[in-house]
Amino acid sequence: MKRALLIFPRERGKRVSTDTWRPFPMLGLTVLASLFPKDWDVTVVNEAIEKVDLDARVDLVGLTALTCVADRAYHLSEEFRKRGRTVVIGGVHASFLPEEAKAHVDSVLIGEAEGVFPQLLADYEAGCLKPFYRSDKYFDLRKMPLPRRELLSSKYSRFFSSIETTRGCPNRCEFCSVPIINGMRYRTRSVSQIDSELSSIIGRRGEYLLLADDNVIAKPKFAAELFRVFKKYGVKWMGFCTLQIARNPELLANARESGCISLFIGFESLNQENLDGARKTFMDTKELANLIKRIQDHEIGIQGAFIFGFDHDDKDVFRRTVDFVHETHIELPTFSVLTPFPGTPLRRRLEKEGRIFDNQWPHYDMSHVVFKPKLMSPRELQQGYLWAQKYCCSPRSILGRLLRGPRNHFRFFLMSNFVLRGAQMEIVNRLRDRQFDMAPS
Repeated sequence: MKRALLIFPRERGKRVSTDTWRPFPMLGLTVLASLFPKDWDVTVVNEAIEKVDLDARVDLVGLTALTCVADRAYHLSEEFRKRGRTVVIGGVHASFLPEEAKAHVDSVLIGEAEGVFPQLLADYEAGCLKPFYRSDKYFDLRKMPLPRRELLSSKYSRFFSSIETTRGCPNRCEFCSVPIINGMRYRTRSVSQIDSELSSIIGRRGEYLLLADDNVIAKPKFAAELFRVFKKYGVKWMGFCTLQIARNPELLANARESGCISLFIGFESLNQENLDGARKTFMDTKELANLIKRIQDHEIGIQGAFIFGFDHDDKDVFRRTVDFVHETHIELPTFSVLTPFPGTPLRRRLEKEGRIFDNQWPHYDMSHVVFKPKLMSPRELQQGYLWAQKYCCSPRSILGRLLRGPRNHFRFFLMSNFVLRGAQMEIVNRLRDRQFDMAPS
């Protein structure tokens, strides 16, 4: 029997702001594992919670990497190749920089894996592995195999399940890679297929479910059918969404009735010029407070994401954003630094303007400033981000927002805030004295 080792790399000792004690069950590598023939023995390792055995007796090593852990992935690859193992890599970073990745591995998988991975395996077994594999078309999600969740470690959260039902996004936000990797057309799985998968992972009513889609309401008719299935299983679910759901009263009510307790919404900025410049023109900052209240009135909490560093952000943006979070009682705020990831329109623009001064991939974790902002210095942006992060993850801020707000699913959000607080404070303490020797004056 041939053996494969699939790895999600992480830099040891470094946390990101979304780290929890026990992570949500991952989908990407478990879906990839399901594409192996039955005569393969597959192991899945997440370095955030598990150690990689460099001397493991395996035939094929598969890596997937975000930009911030690309260097770690390359290090692992080089170690395995020294030991005579064949290494392939995929994921967002390798898809945008395949030539860079190829310098460290035997083969690079570009784009979505499902359409080309079977051919990669066949070539490997035939001894004619190609340097690059690129899918000519986006994968038909109706043919998606069930993830091999049984391969996951017991260190994953036992209180949550996760599922993917759609891919793609027609929006062209300047900083986002999703429409480039997954396409600008929404693709959906069949509702019957989703129903069948839920029947295999939901053991009882009241269990928590994370919907891994980029925008659950992208197709309202599909979303309505999906919500009916969720209601059937009695799950408490969380998902990613745009603020547009607040403009659809029927869909919002259906979401609440189906068990929705939390929506992750990317507000990004309170400045309309920033949103327009980032091509997120479907957001109107004048409506934000009212739309937030409309969602909260339906007993759904909000995990609100804000980005600092847009061209119209000045030194007051941090206080204004924190004040807005408290005034609207956003249950779980998340902050990040604008990051010009490879392959995005934002990176192309900032490179053309000569504003990127840091190309160290470990710094591309949305917590480090790697470019020169327009209306403040890199240091001011870095310190302002850390101040906002520290302020809103303080016990006083958490309790103030939750006790004075609508108290939607109070215990859930209280626990969520304090679970994330450890990682957020680790970042604050690690970066508070960061030097900017490479930054332009």
